[in-house]
Amino acid sequence: MKKIENALVILAGGKGSRLNKPIPKQFIQINGENLIHFFLKRMDINNFDIILIVHKNSYFNHIKKLKNDFPSIKFLFANSGKNRQLSSFNALKKLSPYKPKNVLIHDAARPFCSNKLIVKLIKQLNNNDSVIPYTLNHDKKIFSKVEVTNTIKFIQTPQGFKFKIIYNAHKKTLLENAKDDSELINKEKIKFIKGEKLNIKITYPEDLNYFKLFSKTVFKTGIGYDIHRIDTKSKKGLKLCGIKIEYNKLIGHSDADVGIHAICDSIFGALSMKDIGYYFSNNSSKWRNKNSVHFLKFARDKLVKNNYYIVNLDINFICEQPNINKHRSKMIKNISSILKVPEKIISIKATSNEKIGFIGDGLGIAAESIVQISNEKTY
Repeated sequence: MKKIENALVILAGGKGSRLNKPIPKQFIQINGENLIHFFLKRMDINNFDIILIVHKNSYFNHIKKLKNDFPSIKFLFANSGKNRQLSSFNALKKLSPYKPKNVLIHDAARPFCSNKLIVKLIKQLNNNDSVIPYTLNHDKKIFSKVEVTNTIKFIQTPQGFKFKIIYNAHKKTLLENAKDDSELINKEKIKFIKGEKLNIKITYPEDLNYFKLFSKTVFKTGIGYDIHRIDTKSKKGLKLCGIKIEYNKLIGHSDADVGIHAICDSIFGALSMKDIGYYFSNNSSKWRNKNSVHFLKFARDKLVKNNYYIVNLDINFICEQPNINKHRSKMIKNISSILKVPEKIISIKATSNEKIGFIGDGLGIAAESIVQISNEKTY
């Protein structure tokens, strides 16, 4: 077995009841990622050979994809205990066969810890058995009209330990509900180092506002275009943005809805995916006469999977007929319903081709779409 230098334990088994949310705070999605994912993305995870997450079985779905998001690291998972002390002990028992030299134990509710602090803790373990970060409260305190100043240390996580030291401490302790791993260590053997003011613990709803200081909003844009020939032999059957219109239908392998096809391609473009023909080939009988709403739902699901939200959607039709404005409201309502976005962020417009060319001769209808997406939901 490869020699393991450093392991990281993330304790994520708490209920987070004070946050008054339907799921524990560590699994709440902020800008498309939960607190654990947010923390791991901000640090150099290659400082660790193993990362172990402690969790309740019922919430495994919120963290199982970490293996795919961070493929260079070995992930382990352990069940949480009835309190923090037992959860931490479960993690150490799971790590024991790997015999790591050092272990950092961290609370999932502290996602703002910097990589700089992580590195400092690991370096300090070269010469110390346990390293604990702390901050001081410099605010004045007044008791019974007497001003008091002190240097009380406010302990933080992650806390660093030689693995054998903290594992043996857990096995030998008489404590049953220690709130902190450092409580199990002789204070004279602890190396205290300065922590970080911003390494706060998410406890109350207003604490989630701190994500605005750290989160980086990402915007992406995609362009889509589609064109189909008009079937002059048919007087009805036209579908645009999923709405049936009394007009000549368009010729295509599926239902030839140029509006939806253009929207799909714009979403695929924003997500750096391939075009609609790659996913729904016109050489496949599977998609013959297929309702294009199916394609749009596929595109919507890709947005969800990649944790992106539509900010604005602009669709433009180029045709001589029919009168798009008459059907604009129904189209917007339908697209809004399929994509599950507000109607107010959708624009549908139309222009003629001034009697020029293929479209100007009334032989075809084209649509173009521009979409802007973001990792932050704005509605």
